[in-house]
Amino acid sequence: MGTYKAKIVGNIICSKITGELDVALAGEWVEKLEKQEAGSNKTLHRFHDVRDIDAVHLSFDDLWGVAQRRLGSYESGQSTLSVFWVSTPLNYGISRMYQALTDGTPFKIEVLYKIEEVAEFLGVDEKTLLDITY
Repeated sequence: MGTYKAKIVGNIICSKITGELDVALAGEWVEKLEKQEAGSNKTLHRFHDVRDIDAVHLSFDDLWGVAQRRLGSYESGQSTLSVFWVSTPLNYGISRMYQALTDGTPFKIEVLYKIEEVAEFLGVDEKTLLDITY
């Protein structure tokens, strides 16, 4: 079983996904993300800490559905930074698949192993990202 936790820090929606990523957890992630976006009148960038995903039970169609749902929420053309912080080939691979499915959209997505690169991409101090309590 997996868990999803999120918190807004400044103009960044920070999330941590752990354990088993399945269609139910992916759905929870998208629903909560959409609620956070709807509750803000400013552009919110994304920081997804997925280093602790240890199993993925999503079909390609499941991942395609998540990507299409997210794309539908950005028809306005609003440019958004989104980064996945990864630690294993498994969480790297699923994040890169999601990145590929959203290519050519207002999302600018990066998949990175090093927190220094994550912080630089988002334009924040790395301590800010390391000190998040969910």
